[in-house]
Parts: sequence; structure tokens; C-alpha cells
Amino acid sequence: MNKKMKVLLKILKFVFIILFSFILILYISLNIYVKSKEVKVDKNELISLSTISLSDNQIKIASIVLNKQSNPKFHNYFFLINDAFSGRNNVARITAFTYIAEHDDFRHITSIERHVVELATKRYIMKKIDYTICYNYLFSKLYFGNSIYGLSEASDFYYSKKYTELTDKEFISLCLLLHNPAFYDFRNEKKKKKM
Repeated sequence: MNKKMKVLLKILKFVFIILFSFILILYISLNIYVKSKEVKVDKNELISLSTISLSDNQIKIASIVLNKQSNPKFHNYFFLINDAFSGRNNVARITAFTYIAEHDDFRHITSIERHVVELATKRYIMKKIDYTICYNYLFSKLYFGNSIYGLSEASDFYYSKKYTELTDKEFISLCLLLHNPAFYDFRNEKKKKKM
């Protein structure tokens, strides 16, 4: 190899090391920043706010509808980027969003900061709180259309049954309401067909 090639290789190695070091420092700093924004969700508070207890089969169905996978357990990702863009932990994300929305301490923060707090809290939930607690909490709080919050009220309103008596098909239809209550409102479809 000639001298120019050796010098060029040394420069490229140096630039690569500098760039890699910068990215690593940036990544570590970002992780530290996100970690500093996490809300320590009280597991006992989630349990006390839950008005229902889903069966294992209902949790599995809810996971398929909300996470698009049959395994309801949370997937812990090492990399922050995976947590930020993965749809596998929607239940943890929605739990973080709902929990933060219920606390006045977070009403004054900006939109971007709120996203960071939600991401950090989601990561905390995935590591520290059992997934069944999150499912029960969410299905006690979420909006099912027609001014109805919580699975218990929704099953009574839509099917005149207790949520424990719902068939799988009925439970799936209620889970779909969570995506878009106006679009998936099957009661409106029945009314439209009668007209």
C-alpha cells in the first residue's frame, strides 16, 4: 500500500471512531434523559382502580386486538428506539398514557415532553408491573363509545350481560370498539339496517 492510502485509512478510522463515540454518547445521554422522565406507577393504585378481572382467554383476545399478537406479555427491548416505535407493547403504552392523563401533575407539560414521559413510563411499566394488572386497569378505564367507560358498563350496554358472561365473539366486538368507537359501533349498524 502506498503512503496516501495508509493516511486515508487512518483518517477514516479516526472519523469512524469519533462518529461512533458521538453516537454512543448521544444514545447514553438520551437513555439517561428518558429514564429521568419516567413516572413510577404505583402497582397498588392500578389494582385499586381496576373494577374488573379479565380471564386468561379475554386477556389473550385483547392482546391480539391491541398488540396484534397472541402473547399478552410485555417484550422488554434493550434499545430505546425499539420501544419508541414498536407496536408490540401497546397495552403498556396505553396504560402509561391513561395513568398520566389521570394525574394533574402532567397537565402543564408540552406535547413533546408528554411523549417522552409516556415512553419512559411505558418502559417502567414493562419492567415493574405484571401485564394482567395493566389489562384489568385499562379495561376498567377505556372508552367504548356512546359515553361508556369500562368493560363492565360496555358489556351491560351492548349485550345486557356481565363482562364475565360474554362470548369470545362479543368480547372481540367490544375490543374493536377501542380502536374507533364510532366506526366499529355495531349498534349503529343494526339501526342502519332497520331504516
